[in-house]
Amino acid sequence: MRIPRYWSKATAEEDDRDGGRVSISCWRSSDASPDEAHELARTAAQRALAQLLRGERLNRYAYGQQPLREEVLNSVTGSQGEPFLAVTRNHYGAVILNTARVAFIDLDFPPPTCGRQLKQLFARWFGKPALPVDAQLELEIWQRLEQFVAVNPGHGFRVYRTFAGLRAIATHDLYDPVSPATVQTFQALGADPLYVRLCKLQASFRARLTPKPWRCGCCPNPVRWPREDPGQQTRFEEWDAEYTAAQEKYATCRLLGTLGVGEVRPEIAQVIQVHDRLTRCGQPLPLA
Repeated sequence: MRIPRYWSKATAEEDDRDGGRVSISCWRSSDASPDEAHELARTAAQRALAQLLRGERLNRYAYGQQPLREEVLNSVTGSQGEPFLAVTRNHYGAVILNTARVAFIDLDFPPPTCGRQLKQLFARWFGKPALPVDAQLELEIWQRLEQFVAVNPGHGFRVYRTFAGLRAIATHDLYDPVSPATVQTFQALGADPLYVRLCKLQASFRARLTPKPWRCGCCPNPVRWPREDPGQQTRFEEWDAEYTAAQEKYATCRLLGTLGVGEVRPEIAQVIQVHDRLTRCGQPLPLA
């Protein structure tokens, strides 16, 4: 898993051709030391400033090109000391479960199409029963998983409904997030392409454990991590108290059922226990 221990920010400044002052800041990470993180940040800031002064387009924040800058709330290592899972907080404040080998698969609903909307409209016009759009999409994804398991009988999945789609956990085996075979499996299941790319680049799988703040009446986290001064820490703590209280009324997902092989590997069962407890998937709460 690419979850660095240390982060540092550095700023590069230089006079431009018009006599003004131009500055640019970059964050970079290291597993070795804060000093190495700062040196990498300084080099990146200087490089980015040189590009900017040459009139080149900057692309410092492309999705997944750098490790995600997230606070590590908890982590667990395997029997050989290797990373097994980590719980982090993402940039807008939600708590994320990261796993090295337990595969989470995001199966988001596609955006609305004219064809699907017309089909619903015609069904109403002619008095034919029609499932709500979300229920129809949920059924289609479930059937896709059923078809996959029928062709691959050694597979098993635990399936959840989320606010905007389905989430599956592979329960029959461990996966390598950077393996081409994993990518092929995810593509066959119709996983979100951005999620597939991020898993490969971050060498881990991810699942959101807590609601998106705006879905439970909160603003996003106003202070990115690392928090740089006591004022930022105070602002974060005030926001976190509000968010923690608001999310009590919501669940992040709801268990729909299981497909395929029923036996669950012990290490996967441990991850499922953490996931189900923190997502409140067994409680009759609205999804957020």
